[in-house]
Amino acid sequence: MKIKRSWSLFAPLGVCALLAGWIALAAANVQVEDFSVLFYALANLIVFTDAIDFGLRLYVHRRHTAIAADPGRGDVRLLSIDLAAARRSGAGAVTVRPYAIIASIFNLEEHLDEFMERLQPYRDHVWLISDGSTDNTAKRLRQAGWRCLDDDVNRHKPGALRRLLTTLPAPIETVMVIDPDVKICSRHEGSTVDLERVVADLQQSGAAAACPRIVIEPDGFLARFQALEYALAFLVGRRSLADFGVTSGVSIYRRDALERALDQHSLSVYAEDLENTVILLRDGERIYYDGRLVVSTEGPGTVRRWFSQRVGWYYGLLRVYTQRFHELWRIGRRTPFAMYNFIAYTGVLGLAPHLLRIGSAALLLVSVVASLDNLFVFNLLPIGGPINPVYFAGAVGSYLTLGAIALFTVVPKSERAYIAPIVPVYFIYVLVHIAPITIGFGNWLALRLWGRRLYRDHYQAHEDGATLTIERPGSSAPALRAPTASR
Repeated sequence: MKIKRSWSLFAPLGVCALLAGWIALAAANVQVEDFSVLFYALANLIVFTDAIDFGLRLYVHRRHTAIAADPGRGDVRLLSIDLAAARRSGAGAVTVRPYAIIASIFNLEEHLDEFMERLQPYRDHVWLISDGSTDNTAKRLRQAGWRCLDDDVNRHKPGALRRLLTTLPAPIETVMVIDPDVKICSRHEGSTVDLERVVADLQQSGAAAACPRIVIEPDGFLARFQALEYALAFLVGRRSLADFGVTSGVSIYRRDALERALDQHSLSVYAEDLENTVILLRDGERIYYDGRLVVSTEGPGTVRRWFSQRVGWYYGLLRVYTQRFHELWRIGRRTPFAMYNFIAYTGVLGLAPHLLRIGSAALLLVSVVASLDNLFVFNLLPIGGPINPVYFAGAVGSYLTLGAIALFTVVPKSERAYIAPIVPVYFIYVLVHIAPITIGFGNWLALRLWGRRLYRDHYQAHEDGATLTIERPGSSAPALRAPTASR
C-alpha cells in the first residue's frame, strides 16, 4: 500500500518536473521583442476565466455560510446554505416524513441484478417505471417483489417521471430522482449523514429541491479526469450558489414542486435538470446543495461515449438557455451572484465568447508546434507575433498552479491520491472539451437552419424512439415536435 501511494505522488511530481523543464527550455531562446501581451492574453483566456471564477466562488461560499450558528461544524462547508437557520422554524427533533426514491428505467434486464443490489437497502421506498422497455425488465422486477409500473409508451425520463408521480400514494411529499446506474453511498462509503437525514432537512427547510454531491466511480484513466471535473463542479460550482442551486440527474425534490416543474417542462431529455431548475427558481423556489450525501455514478468508459455525452450536454445547455432566457434573466435579477452565475458566467463568459476559445486553442496548438521546433532546434518557424512557445508553456504552468491549489483546498483528502496523477495534464482535458462544445453548439444551429444535426449523439438516438408528442398548456417553452426532439 505504501509503494502504491508513493507512486501515486511520484508520478504527478515527475510530470510537473518535466513540464517545468519544458517551460524553461522553450522560453530560453525567446527574445523579449518576440513576446505579445495580446496573444498571451488570448492563449490564457481559459486559464484566466477559470481562475477568476474559482476564486470568486470560494469567496462567495464563505460569505453565504459566514453567519452559520456554528461555523466550525464540519457539515457547514459541505452545504451551500446555513441549513440550521433554514430549519429553525421547525423546532424539535428532525424527523423524516414519507418519501420515495423514483427512477425511469429502460431495457435494464442485462444489469438488473446489479441495479437491485445497489437499491436493496432502500427497497421499501423505491418506485420505478419501465419507460416502454421491450425486454423483461418490468416482469423480472415485479417477480422479485419490486414496485414497477410497466408503461407501454416510451415517454423518456421527464415524461415517465411525470407519469409515475401520478401513481404515488398521497402521503409521499418528497421524492428522490435517481438514474439506474447510481449508488447512494452510505456513511462508510463517503456520505457524512444518512439519506433520511438529508430528506428530513429538506422537508423542514421548505426548499423545492436539494442536490447531493455526485462522484465518478473509479474506472480507468479517463475516470480520473472526470473525478476532478465533478469535484470542481459540485464542491466549487454548486456549493457557491447558496439557495439558487442547479439540480442534477440525482436530486431530492419536494413532490409538489417537481410535479409543477414537469407540468411546464418541454419533456426533452436534453438538459432536463437545468430546465427543472429554471422553472423552479423562476417561481421563487429555493434549491440548495447538500454535499453531506454522496452518490456515485458510472462515467462514460470510452472517449467516443464521453464525446457523445458532452455534445448532448452542450446542445442541451444552449437549447434551454435560448428558449428560457427571459426566465433566466428574471432569476438573475433576484441577487447579484445569481446574475453572475446564470447571465454573466453561463451566457457572457460561457456561450458568447466561444469563438474566442476556439482561437485560443488554435493559438496554443501553434505554440506547441513552436515549442517542439525550438526544443529540437529545427528552426522552421519564425518566432514572433502569434508564434511563440511561451504562450503554451505559460498556459500549462498557470493551469497547473490552479489545479494544484484546487487539489489541496477543495478535493477531499481521501480522493487526492486518485486525482493527483492527472492534475499536470488536466489543462489538456479542458482544451479537448472545445471540440464537443463546438459540435453541440453546431448541432443547435444546424437544426434551426437545415432541420438536421451535424453529429448524432447517443441522447438523440435515445429520444428518437419517441412515439408520443405532448403539448402542455401554460408552458413558457414551445412543445417539441417529435421529428426534432432533443436528447
